[in-house]
Amino acid sequence: MKKYLITTAIITGVLLLIFALNEVIFSGYLHRHFPTLSTFFFIQSFVVAWLLNLAEKNPTNFPMFAIASIGFRMLTGLFLLLVFYFLKVEDIIQFSYQFLAVYLVYFVFELIVVLANLRRN
Repeated sequence: MKKYLITTAIITGVLLLIFALNEVIFSGYLHRHFPTLSTFFFIQSFVVAWLLNLAEKNPTNFPMFAIASIGFRMLTGLFLLLVFYFLKVEDIIQFSYQFLAVYLVYFVFELIVVLANLRRN
């Protein structure tokens, strides 16, 4: 899972670099809480990596751990959206679209890792 965490750190670094170049590339389109999103998903990746590590130790229960990791990411992501909604963050629609985009980036990466492990068995 070390490879998983390193790749997740690279994805997070690229997202933060994109935010740092926000004014140049996107003319300020990215929401001011975009770094919070990237950091949140990076922290989530530690729990997902832990679950996938447990799955590798017990291959018969791998599908259960994979679904648990996907469910964890979805539920905590929904919780974060609700927190920002109740805090009445400005431009919540823009924030939601960017949240969805970042969520999909991490989700697709996680699926690629999970599918690679399922094919080996």
